[in-house]
Amino acid sequence: MATPDARWLGNLLLVSLAACPAPAGDDGRSPTTGGVSTTPATTSTTTTTGSEPEPTTASPTTSTTSTSTTTTLTTTSTTSTGDTTGPGDGLVALHIDPPQLHVLVTSGWSFPAQFTVTGEDGDGMAIAVEAEWSLDDPALGTITRHGGSFQASNSAAGVATITASAADLQASVEVTIEIVDDHPVCPPRPPLVAGEPGPGAFVKIVAPEYEGTGVYHGLYLPPDWQPGRRYPMIVESPCNKYGDFTGKVDDATLGYNLAGCRHYVWLVLPYLENGANLDYGWGDVPATIAYWQTNLARTIETWGVDPGAVVVSGFSRGAIGASFVGLHDDAIADAWLGFFMHSHADVITNLTPDQGAGSATRMGRVGGRAALLSWGAAGDGGAANSLKGVELLTSFGHPPTTLAVPGVGHTDAWLQDDAASRQVAQQWLFSTVAARPGTHAIRGRVVDGDGHGVADAQIAAGAHVTRTDAHGYYALLGLVPGVREVACTHAVLTCSNSQMVDVTATDAQDVEFVASE
Repeated sequence: MATPDARWLGNLLLVSLAACPAPAGDDGRSPTTGGVSTTPATTSTTTTTGSEPEPTTASPTTSTTSTSTTTTLTTTSTTSTGDTTGPGDGLVALHIDPPQLHVLVTSGWSFPAQFTVTGEDGDGMAIAVEAEWSLDDPALGTITRHGGSFQASNSAAGVATITASAADLQASVEVTIEIVDDHPVCPPRPPLVAGEPGPGAFVKIVAPEYEGTGVYHGLYLPPDWQPGRRYPMIVESPCNKYGDFTGKVDDATLGYNLAGCRHYVWLVLPYLENGANLDYGWGDVPATIAYWQTNLARTIETWGVDPGAVVVSGFSRGAIGASFVGLHDDAIADAWLGFFMHSHADVITNLTPDQGAGSATRMGRVGGRAALLSWGAAGDGGAANSLKGVELLTSFGHPPTTLAVPGVGHTDAWLQDDAASRQVAQQWLFSTVAARPGTHAIRGRVVDGDGHGVADAQIAAGAHVTRTDAHGYYALLGLVPGVREVACTHAVLTCSNSQMVDVTATDAQDVEFVASE
């Protein structure tokens, strides 16, 4: 008799049924086990309860308050479709693994799940097939047509049906998407240390161009970080040195506490002057911009960051710097999905080298992307500029989210101390990363001359760079609307020419490249 077997993969609950195999024949093929069958009148129901436990690591753990639900998942079966893909001859059923899937969206994020399908012949033997995959509700996610890789949209909950078609047969599974409404809390931030980055550590990084100088930045990988996965990221720059604030990378905390130490990579970038980090003022602005761009790209490539899920943030000088540096020109402005500016903003003021003369142009580059402007409600010296920033962004037709933090002045300590205000800021972050408002996407595939997917091709559009998966598929998300040049490169093969893709009004699908020797 079949027995359920449940296991967690990241934040995916996989439930499979182990079945007794049919007797093996003497033709060297293996019997089928588990999976969802197309055999008529075969229906199974499995109930899964609860939410995923956080991974156990040696790093500081994250505490959360969460809700869980009980969901009934039902697999369905169908028969012949007249659709012909795969080997075809002799198949009587298809089996999908996993047969059911429960995706938990936490902190606005989830990880992709891989489906596979095998065929079964009349003798009960497993036969490899190539299937075409489809999803009945695109609001809940996407699945690659020839790859079977499912990614939840992260912004909608519900139940969707995924179907695999091959050799005149179909098999279907149900996927339940649950959005968990919780607000993780970080333990005290670990100190900045030398060494290799790892989950739960805040590590000092010296870029190769700056070895032997006083220039460095900080990198924190969340406790649940694993190689081979993609994560969102918060970029922060330090405030000025004043009072108890040192203005150093070492002592930044805003992005760390905002993320709640789950899923989010945290990158702290400095301001530069004369071969050293600068704890007050703006220093060498062109060198700072170049440093940010170079090390942002390196971090994305090296540490598994989704280039379409990067939020720039800062307090005081860092709030102004999110625009003064982060929106300095179109090239660097292209990097961000959202903007969090606490206590100050880039407006007409004597706090920037140009006295704010270019602030309207810079802040205008926010466009329709998400922005959160906040300030202390009790004597914050940066509040007036924050309110001017709200007025400026609103004048462009895109009013930002605002937060007046009660009972505090000019500080970002509230993100650790004030749970209610932190939750408001987290809700903005999580919804921004989930829905990616004000941006569009380009999806496609790289194939060889025979139409087979090409893995590990690099796809670039401005500051957004990604790689194709094992089946040749890619997705560039969080793109500023407009006409984008998309280019393909590969370490061994030669890609077809770059393409101009219009994502002014909507996403672009099926943008294909051919890679050949």
